[in-house]
Amino acid sequence: MKTVVAPAFFVAASLLLTVSAHAEIYKYVDPATGAVEYTNQPKKGAVRTSIDSFSDAPSGIKSSKGATVKVSTTSNLNSGSAAASVDAGTQRTRDGTRRQVLADELALEEKMLNEARSSFNNGKPLPMADEGLGSPKYIDRSKQIEKTLRHHERNVASLKQELSNLKL
Repeated sequence: MKTVVAPAFFVAASLLLTVSAHAEIYKYVDPATGAVEYTNQPKKGAVRTSIDSFSDAPSGIKSSKGATVKVSTTSNLNSGSAAASVDAGTQRTRDGTRRQVLADELALEEKMLNEARSSFNNGKPLPMADEGLGSPKYIDRSKQIEKTLRHHERNVASLKQELSNLKL
C-alpha cells in the first residue's frame, strides 16, 4: 500500500515556493514502506517530477521540461490590498478543512507508528521463517523496521506541531 506523507507534501510545496528557474524535483517512493518523499536532491530510485504537476507553484517558474507554470494571481499578497484577502467565513472554512486534513493524516500516521512499534518489538523483532536472530537478513530487516519507526515518529511530531500552530 502506498501512502503519501503530509510533511513530504509540505516540503515539496516549500521547495516549489523557493525553487529557481531550472528546478528539478525528485519523487522517491520507499520500496519497503511505500512512504513518498519529495526532494530537490537526486537519489537512487527517485524519479524526476515536472513541477507542472503541482498546482501550488508560483507563476513564472520554468519546469524541468521548459514549460512555464502559469498561476493566476490578482495582486501581491504582501501588499495588504483587498484583492489579497478573503472574508472571515471563507477563511474559517479553509482553516477547518486544513485542520481536518491534518487530523486525518495524524490519525493515519499514528496507526502506522503503532504498527511499526509492534513490528519492532522493543528492538527485537520476531525473526521470519528464513532468518536466524543474528543473520544479516534479520539485522537488515530490524534496521529497516527501526528506520520506519523513526520516520513515523517524526511525521507524528510534525503533524502535531502543524495542528498546534493553527488558530482556533
